[in-house]
Parts: sequence; C-alpha cells; structure tokens
Amino acid sequence: HRHFDTLRRVFDVLNFSESKYVVLRNFEKMPDNVAVDSNHLDVDLLVDDYYEVKRILDGDSPQHFWSVSYENGEHRVVNTVSIGGHGVNFDVRHVGDNYLDKQWQQDILKRRVSSRTGIYVPSEEDHLFSIIYHAIIQKKVISDTYVKVMTKIGNFTAAQARDKIFLRGELDSFMEKHGYEMVQPNDKTVGYFT
Repeated sequence: HRHFDTLRRVFDVLNFSESKYVVLRNFEKMPDNVAVDSNHLDVDLLVDDYYEVKRILDGDSPQHFWSVSYENGEHRVVNTVSIGGHGVNFDVRHVGDNYLDKQWQQDILKRRVSSRTGIYVPSEEDHLFSIIYHAIIQKKVISDTYVKVMTKIGNFTAAQARDKIFLRGELDSFMEKHGYEMVQPNDKTVGYFT
C-alpha cells in the first residue's frame, strides 16, 4: 500500500498526474493547515476518472462499506488513504455519478482554479452554487460552515444564507442559466430533498 507523509504530498501526486480533480468544499485550510486524523478530516473530491484517482491514491474501500462500494457495482465512493499513519477518508465523486448534473460536473472541472496553496478548487461561482446545492438539496439542515461560505463569497446576509426559499431561487436561476438539472444521486447515502 502507498503511504503519504502529508496531505500536501497527496495533492502533489494528484497535480502531477493527468487526472482532473477539484476539492469540492472545506478546502480553505488545505493542505497544510488541517489536522490529519481519521476522525475529523474527510476530503470531498470531484474527479474525471474514479478508477484512475483511486489507483493514484491507492485508496481502500473500507471493509464495512465493501458490499455497497462502487467497485462492487454499488454506490459508495469512500476511499481510505494512508496519510502520516492515519486512514483519511476521501469521497471520490466522479463525472456521471449524479452527485451533481453531469454537464455541471464537467464544467466545474473545466473552470477549476489553482488555489494559492496549489490545490485545485472550483471557480468562485461553482463553489458558491455547489455549496448552496449541497446545503439545500443534499442536506436537511444548513450548517454554519456553509452559511459562512455563502455570506463570504455570495455576499448574502446570514438570514439569506439560512433561507431555503431565497437560496432555492438563487440556485434555480444559476442552474437555468447553464441548463443544469437537479439529479437523484446514485449514492443512496446522499440526500435528495427537492
């Protein structure tokens, strides 16, 4: 098995590969200012090729998820990667898995930007609207973390960032403009609250 010393090393290897990826959210302190431990850190990736990234990371599907893993013809895309002696979970979302509209997934990868710390992240607009989508379509409750992101990059008030009707209007306008659709995720552990 491949063992990485640091999270930075994981991203160095991904950056050197031909694979396209973005860290979908919670990347603000990555890769150097996050505690690498198996209880708190999980990394949400969107990639162009699931199996290629799994190979690069040498990710293991956790034993208790094997029966429902993507490799086993099911839907779970969690991969445990060895970093600094800890098993860190990476959710490896991929184009066509219905986590988001397929065209939007392709566009997110096309419009990705390199952060000041050298990891690929969504453009500001894709970041904002993928957070809104995640917060109101895939989750029942809007977390404080997402409210902070929406107030910062969306220039929303805290009240607007907690208002599902307001957010749905913003999201619908964005999706309509680009021809994106709401999609039922293949991964049954992801909520779908339209």
